[in-house]
Amino acid sequence: MLHWIAMGAREAHRAGAWGAFAWFGIVYALMLLLFPTVPLIIASGWLFGIFGAVIALAAAVAAAASAFALAGGLGRSDAARALREHPKARALSDLAEEGGAWTVALLRLAPILPFTPTNAVLGLTGMRLRDLALGTFLGMAPGALLYAWAGSLVPSAEALEEGESLVPGPLVWGLLAASIVAAVVIGIAAARRLRRATPEGRPPR
Repeated sequence: MLHWIAMGAREAHRAGAWGAFAWFGIVYALMLLLFPTVPLIIASGWLFGIFGAVIALAAAVAAAASAFALAGGLGRSDAARALREHPKARALSDLAEEGGAWTVALLRLAPILPFTPTNAVLGLTGMRLRDLALGTFLGMAPGALLYAWAGSLVPSAEALEEGESLVPGPLVWGLLAASIVAAVVIGIAAARRLRRATPEGRPPR
């Protein structure tokens, strides 16, 4: 996987100014195709320095919005209705709607769920597109800046392909700690919402 990302980065690097637009398209497509976001952001940093974080974030927001809108367009299907009728799924759906952008930001900060499937599931809820976009930006911005900066320190495409990491340990541990806290917050909020949705002796609404 890193081999193909590095190859794409080489081609974008040779394209000069147009390479930024080409790389945006590559990152957008790969995120939709379930590629991990972190290697793409690191490669963006190698290509464009800290500005690579802007490109990667823009591509991430665009990819998230596309999956969200596509799922929303299919939301009247039997599968979508069945999902909304399931108590646990509906509880998480209500949590997403109530929390809005902050729920999405926590999901992005704690990447416990795959990127594109999460966007698709959120598209089946009543969440607004602007909340998804804002939450994606807020939640991914800290990690994007860190990983793009790390990518800017990679000396060559060969080192990029080998997955060489130059991120100082304290920053990695700090981001990991923030991810764990976000995951715990999401878990507690989801558990509380589920208990409210399915009280004992009463079927879920």
